[in-house]
Amino acid sequence: MKYKEYNIPDKEIDALVDSLDISIAEACEVWLSDHDIIKNETIEELTDLATKNRITATIHSAKGEKKERKLREKKENPLKKEIIKAIYENLAHLYEGMAEVKITNDEKYIDFNFDNREFTINLVEHRKKKK
Repeated sequence: MKYKEYNIPDKEIDALVDSLDISIAEACEVWLSDHDIIKNETIEELTDLATKNRITATIHSAKGEKKERKLREKKENPLKKEIIKAIYENLAHLYEGMAEVKITNDEKYIDFNFDNREFTINLVEHRKKKK
C-alpha cells in the first residue's frame, strides 16, 4: 500500500520499539494507526461489533445500582407554630403603624415593614448541646 509521506518523530518510534518490543516498520504502522492515518481492519470490525451489541454503552454506563431517593417528610412542630402566632399577634397589636405583617412560613418566618424598611423574623430551634 502507498501512503503519503509522514514525518514520524524518531523519539516516538524509539519509544514504541522499546516498549512494545517490535520492529521499526511495525512501530511506524502503530504510530500511523494511532493517529488515524491508516485503518486497522481488525480494530474496525471489533469496534463495529461492539457498537452493534451496545457493549461499549453498557461498559460506560455500569455504575452500579442507584437507590431510590426517599422524600424527606417535614416534622410538624406545634410549639414553633404557637410562638410564631404569638409574635405575629404582638407585632400587629403593639405597632399599629407597622404595615403588612405576614407569616410567610407558619413555623419559621414573619415578614413585616416598619418605617419604610423590610424585616424578617426567623425562628430557629436549637438542639441541646452535648457535654
